[in-house]
Amino acid sequence: MDKDLKYMLKAITILDGRNWNKVEVVSQYFSEYALIKTRVFVEIRYLIFLSKNTHLVRKLSRKENDFLESIHKDFNLVEAEKIKEIEKKINHDVKAVEYYLREKLLHSTLSDIKEFIHFGLTSYDINIPSYALLLIEYRTKVLIPIIDQILTVLKKHIINTKEMSMLGRTHGQPALPTTMGKELTVFYIRIKKEIDVLRQIPIEAKLTGAIGNYNAHVFVAPEIDWLKFSFNFLRSLGLTPNCYTTQILPYESWLRVFDSVKRINNILLGFCQDIWWYISLEYFIQKINEEEVGSSTMSHKVNPITFENAEGNLGLANSMFEFFCRKLSYSRLQRDLSDSTVKRDFGMVFGFSYLAWDSILSGLAKISPNIEKMQKELEDHWEIFSEGIQTYLRLKGFDEAYELLKDKTRGKVLNKKQVYDLIDTLPIKSKDKKILKIKSLDCYSGYAVKLVDLALKEK
Repeated sequence: MDKDLKYMLKAITILDGRNWNKVEVVSQYFSEYALIKTRVFVEIRYLIFLSKNTHLVRKLSRKENDFLESIHKDFNLVEAEKIKEIEKKINHDVKAVEYYLREKLLHSTLSDIKEFIHFGLTSYDINIPSYALLLIEYRTKVLIPIIDQILTVLKKHIINTKEMSMLGRTHGQPALPTTMGKELTVFYIRIKKEIDVLRQIPIEAKLTGAIGNYNAHVFVAPEIDWLKFSFNFLRSLGLTPNCYTTQILPYESWLRVFDSVKRINNILLGFCQDIWWYISLEYFIQKINEEEVGSSTMSHKVNPITFENAEGNLGLANSMFEFFCRKLSYSRLQRDLSDSTVKRDFGMVFGFSYLAWDSILSGLAKISPNIEKMQKELEDHWEIFSEGIQTYLRLKGFDEAYELLKDKTRGKVLNKKQVYDLIDTLPIKSKDKKILKIKSLDCYSGYAVKLVDLALKEK
């Protein structure tokens, strides 16, 4: 049996199992290997920064600097295994990285400064910047691009359906005419607004020592402005410094990211549910793959499983986001370890989110609008024009116009002729009756098309 297949068959979650090929990209940012590699990067950059910005570490030659950078650049799974072997012996993941780097420097011209690896730091001075960097990279390189991809595909559907009139429903019941393009536009704009919020959220990190007071740093080198040093170091990594911490970072900036992604997921969850209904109403037709099976017994079935899978995975991801936001809001006294195991599962929440986003893209590629069905169902419900009639009558000073139309239309299904006949019974002038006898219900769709055009012009 293929080794990868055997692993997938025995995997605990669908992320590492049946759907690994769809979410593998997430592991580049949220995996044990990704975390170890980023820790190595932060430790090396800290050592270099000490050399460049303090008198504690001698100046490095270009060759020595390149050597340090190469440790991270050339880092691979074999090197990660070495760190894991050290961790097995000492039972500490971050200290294992320090010992690994000390060994690297021991047989080089940098052996004299190996004691300055992890100098004055606690594990979280490495872990927090590492996670923050991974969050930023994932947001920039994976999260935003795939949401932008969804927006691009959705925009094409909007353009294609912006003038396709259909029966709008409120409370699940026939309401008023709209267009499919306009209804899709509502989701498009909501996602677009929230992704703009997500782009701008700063992600904080800390380098404040074992309890947040720079105790060791200030004790051994009080002449150095360690506040300025830590601020400049974190900024050099592209992170937003927070100097008001315990041993751990107050995670509010990270939680804002989670809340933003959760809102995007909720919007997309609602989108999946609406598309499900439109498929059920036959407003969208699903493309058929002749090799696929829709049901183990009902051979005729073509199910909207991509949108159903997306809905389930979005709900699962958001339940985890909600837990993260609760759990990471507090820690006992100056620090407990309970947040550590939670952060190691960031890959789960982003994995289920990514799986859902991938399913949405797959689903959008399989649907096409059924304009005939939309038009027919709309024209079968002329009773919905009662709103337009009673509003026009009120404009003309007609008393109790609403009550009159309610009596003649509520709970009824009327065709075009029946509504025309109703209009003929109204005690109004012929020219008013002519205005009310619209050619089709398309004429009563308001600004539906205009709203789409306005939305698509927004940057």
